[in-house]
Amino acid sequence: MEIKRRPEDFVVYEVADVAPEGRGPFALYRLFKRGSTTWDVLGDIARRLRKRYEEIGYGGLKDRQALSYQFITIKYGPKKDLEGRNYRLEYLGQTSFPMSKARLKGNNFCIRVYEVAVDNLTAEIDLIRRFGVVNYFDEQRFGSVRQTKTFALKELILGHYEKALYLLLVGASQYEGRKTRSFRDCLRRHWPDVRPCVDMAPSRWEKGLLSFLSSHKPSKRTFKRAFALVDQEYLFLLGNAYQAYIWNETVKELLASLEDTRLFAAPYLLGELLFYKVLSEPNLKYLQDLKLPLPSPRLKISSPLRDFMETVLQREGISSLEGFRTLAKGAVFKTYPREIIVFPKDFSYEIRGQKEVLLKFFLPKGSYATVVLKRLFGLQSLDLGLKKNVVR
Repeated sequence: MEIKRRPEDFVVYEVADVAPEGRGPFALYRLFKRGSTTWDVLGDIARRLRKRYEEIGYGGLKDRQALSYQFITIKYGPKKDLEGRNYRLEYLGQTSFPMSKARLKGNNFCIRVYEVAVDNLTAEIDLIRRFGVVNYFDEQRFGSVRQTKTFALKELILGHYEKALYLLLVGASQYEGRKTRSFRDCLRRHWPDVRPCVDMAPSRWEKGLLSFLSSHKPSKRTFKRAFALVDQEYLFLLGNAYQAYIWNETVKELLASLEDTRLFAAPYLLGELLFYKVLSEPNLKYLQDLKLPLPSPRLKISSPLRDFMETVLQREGISSLEGFRTLAKGAVFKTYPREIIVFPKDFSYEIRGQKEVLLKFFLPKGSYATVVLKRLFGLQSLDLGLKKNVVR
């Protein structure tokens, strides 16, 4: 399976509860971008208009390797179209409320997939319509560990403050680009002596953090105190990525426990994801009605879900849900319930070649189109076995 040969092969149309009202302090725009992340574009807009990030509202973060249309608002933004490198803003009017995740409903996808068998798609899509797809977080959520395969927030929970800070700084940046890559390379070469890298820091908070480290003797206490200087939104995003990984692993434990359910495995950045094709009616109803919250030290869930999650945490070296916390300032884990399975809507396809297909479907916010592709085409490149009811 191959996707994203060109950004035009993966098109995302955001669906949101937002519309121009004719008045209000927020300028509403449709953002079209190609070859840039949402963070890239918002950063450029903020610089050009001399705005703070807090003044730009958005619903979701869209992939760099995609062509996407989404809504943003800018408080007291210009009432005109704007154009920048790899993006265009179309002014739609004024609104009383900023765009936010709460206003996001979901996304329509139009995806061209290459190098796949297309002779059994009708039957497979019918199965997805009937039994849904496991609602995993996919690789886009884990960009911060793409290089290291290790979570900074895991090390922070375990009290490994220096390693956690190192991973946080060198693993990835929320503002990816040549400048940030040079900065991270400098840190890798010189750590823990960060003095040569201070002036290369791509953001104000990173420069302040490195200045603090440069003026204090390296110690456990120093590295722990340094977390108070990390951008709080970025720290939250890193924590949320680790929560998402624990959520995925917990769902895998749950699926592997189901009787009369045959599973297959598909690879992803952090290992493998387990999928089913068919569910018994009792299992379908059970999963369809079930929501699993993200891990948090104050989370109250009953067995067997708690047992599955704590099994995963113990594999990670964390004793229990109560131990899923840090002693560093600002590192908190918020939780919310997430559906175990999701049902794509308006699912259709067009065969464009011998091994090429164009797929169209809608997913609610927070769900990943690439997970649907893994379910739809995963068995075509796999031939292995995990547990007695799993085929790999």
